[in-house]
Amino acid sequence: MSSHEVFANRDSLYLNEHTLYLAYYNVIPNVICEPNINCKKAQDWLLNNFQNQIKDNYYKKRFLQKFKAVDFDDVFYFIDEDLMVNFDHINDVVRFLFRKTEMFKVNEIKNGITKFKTRKSKNQPIVSLLVSTSKGIDTKPFEINKPKLNISDNYNDDFIEVHQTILKRLNKKNDKGLVLLHGKPGTGKTSYIRYLISSVKKDVIFLPPNMASAITNPDLISVLVDNPNSIFVIEDAENIVVDRENDGNSPVSAILNISDGLLADCLNIQIICSFNTDISKVDNALMRKGRLIAKYEFKELEIVKAQKLSTKLGFSLNINSPMLLTSIYNQDEKEYNNKKNFKSVGFKISA
Repeated sequence: MSSHEVFANRDSLYLNEHTLYLAYYNVIPNVICEPNINCKKAQDWLLNNFQNQIKDNYYKKRFLQKFKAVDFDDVFYFIDEDLMVNFDHINDVVRFLFRKTEMFKVNEIKNGITKFKTRKSKNQPIVSLLVSTSKGIDTKPFEINKPKLNISDNYNDDFIEVHQTILKRLNKKNDKGLVLLHGKPGTGKTSYIRYLISSVKKDVIFLPPNMASAITNPDLISVLVDNPNSIFVIEDAENIVVDRENDGNSPVSAILNISDGLLADCLNIQIICSFNTDISKVDNALMRKGRLIAKYEFKELEIVKAQKLSTKLGFSLNINSPMLLTSIYNQDEKEYNNKKNFKSVGFKISA
């Protein structure tokens, strides 16, 4: 194997653990992956307990937003006969690669490291963001701020029952279906989705708008297979829920397969789509009974509710018309007008 083949062909990684092992020992390894590990503490534990058995090591340090400093990214330790332990700090994963090393030895180290498993904070919601890498689509977990949102204060009365239906279904295990949330920008769709993420006990996968085309990518299915019984969130989904082709490969067809069908029966994925376009432009197939959990149009907050919320937030504005939620919360921010006064340019013709 040439030396350049050892380096990773993946985003921002230093070495590929599999090719590194193959180059080091000239044999294909067995692999055990342990996710959700506090790699900093686990690495310290390994050094404290097995320092004299470590034959070699490689590491990469770089600036990580996760730690807000230059710190370890990937670290590789070679132990005893042919055990390699890879600490993937950015993804909180520890990998054990080995071939001839006795299983009791692997387990001795693995069991010690798994004592440093992390658990999701009950107070800090986590969303997995879909990202495109050189190896295909993958997920990256991120913490999001838990909003202090009172549904009754921030949304019109007709939404209360819809919200209760959505929350009940999203917390139901082994369920499927589709939630369509639409309305003008600034009416609170994103705030509500953030609230839902913090209110459900399932894993949430978020599809960013710039990856809308990924909905038809076969790699997406493998990601969903690895995350069954989860919630799939698609924001700014206009192009996904409206456009439909005749060949069956459209975004709408992909959503139908995931949310209702044989694939849905296997995955138990629930989908939330939010968009600004009118509901009349949405493909009718997405709104059939048995497929649709709920749909709702977010509008300006009605006068009485808008005034009550504004006063509660400490503003003195007298509200006499329905108001966008974002306008109520940001009354103290300067409003920028894009309209400019231009002097006309031309010729004056004298009579």
